Amino acid sequence: MPSNHTVKLKPLILAFPILYLIHDIEEIFTIEPFLQQHTVIPFHVTTLQFTIAFLLLWALTFVGCVQALRNRLFLGMNPLTFFSFLVPGIFFANGVGHLLQFLFFHGYVPGLITAILIIYPYSLFALSLLLREGILTTKKFLLFFCLGFLLQGPFAAAALFLAGLLL
Repeated sequence: MPSNHTVKLKPLILAFPILYLIHDIEEIFTIEPFLQQHTVIPFHVTTLQFTIAFLLLWALTFVGCVQALRNRLFLGMNPLTFFSFLVPGIFFANGVGHLLQFLFFHGYVPGLITAILIIYPYSLFALSLLLREGILTTKKFLLFFCLGFLLQGPFAAAALFLAGLLL
């Protein structure tokens, strides 16, 4: 039986895979030319590799969202913890990362537009709801945000590695 909190979060949980897809479509279409202009990573990433890596990460989060909607554990986390870690943690940290990259490169970086138009409003709305409902505390948000910021690099690297194995 879904909890009252899970029911309140249902629209946000349903929206996440779509919003994540839109954000990464921007990255997919702009990553290869950007990386050709800026040597920021010590290896070459093609659009196809990036797309496969994204699809692996997207599938993982999609399954997590389905499990959250079914009120089931995912990766050892209950649905509310999973959503709290995924959105205000990883997704919002990703958006902040795009802003920091924009400042570092003094210009457009892949994903910047959808970070501003999608990640910030969606993540901040979700964070506000989670805090208001008492699902998440400020301290736990800061923990999830820091973990999200630290883990997004290794998650992306692992997905790119797996994508390379599949090609």
